[in-house]
Amino acid sequence: ALGILLAIPTAPIAASDHLDGALTTSHRAGDLTDLFAFPSPGRPGFLTIILNAYPLVASDGRFQDRVSYTILLRRASIRTSDGRAFFETRDETAVHCAFEAPDMTCRSSSGADVRLDAGMRSDPFFLNTDFFSHANEGKLDPPVDDNVMRGGNILALALEIDLRKLFADPPSMIAVAAEATSNGARRDRVGRPEFTNVGLAPREEPDLRDAYNLEQTFQVPEAVQQVYRTKLENNIASYDALDGRQDWQDLDRQALARLMADDFLVVDLDKPCPANSFLEIEKSMLRRTVHETCGGRRPEDDIVDTLYTLYVAGINGEPVRDGVDRPAMPLSSSFPYLATPDLSLWSRFRVFVGRKFLGIPDFD
Repeated sequence: ALGILLAIPTAPIAASDHLDGALTTSHRAGDLTDLFAFPSPGRPGFLTIILNAYPLVASDGRFQDRVSYTILLRRASIRTSDGRAFFETRDETAVHCAFEAPDMTCRSSSGADVRLDAGMRSDPFFLNTDFFSHANEGKLDPPVDDNVMRGGNILALALEIDLRKLFADPPSMIAVAAEATSNGARRDRVGRPEFTNVGLAPREEPDLRDAYNLEQTFQVPEAVQQVYRTKLENNIASYDALDGRQDWQDLDRQALARLMADDFLVVDLDKPCPANSFLEIEKSMLRRTVHETCGGRRPEDDIVDTLYTLYVAGINGEPVRDGVDRPAMPLSSSFPYLATPDLSLWSRFRVFVGRKFLGIPDFD
């Protein structure tokens, strides 16, 4: 028992989109933890989207009828203005998911059927929390294989969508984001992982994460968006200094912040999807080259290493690793591409202690 207690995280799990602000922390079922989007393997024209919520959900946790989830999809294209590449999005459509006892249902705004798998799964996110915390404090730790997410479960929505049923002329490039609402009010939103807890890390006041999560996806006013970009620029400058070198010049850092603050995943269904394609499209835009992969994000992508390498070492820098390279439990190779929940006695005890430590109620 002592060994298990020592394995409990001694700091709040502020990882990916988990617990990203006081508002989402107080609405657990509406706390979106991760979003994944990638071309469905072996099914041209189909897009797989996975939306996870409710960090450290208890073994008897469940979806709730007062919390709904919306996945937003738009056509995306790359445009250039004044030498700066950016995403242009249009023609929004949505998939709305809600719990209607006894099942979760998802319906597209066009009425098209959506393949759905909903339920509790092992949390696929992986992270060394000490690395994360110390990076925010100005220290770059050596890599250590210590995944704080081991034993944790989430509630997952896995969808497979035939884009031909959502768009009359399906685009190859899709922008994807998601929102959670409770009693009609927006509680959280998610696009790229770690935008709030890393990009908007509240190392100095004000903490912008709650305000950011309440913004309407794809429709943040320019003046407000500039506030978030400035916060991100300042944080990137701090991460850039961790290795003792300045890899981001001011104009390049501004371009990176402007690109990343448009917070959504971008997937190109016409490109191959090798491992760790996450951010390849964005990095190619910054290099002013043509992207070669699907981009997006898959559950096995090591987004922590990819993101910190970009922020700390620049576009072409040496890899920065936290030491955790895979999810706690092996992922499935077929839909829904996640692992079954960890309901072992060790997991239940660890989650119970973690929930008590973080003040997570048994039910929202």
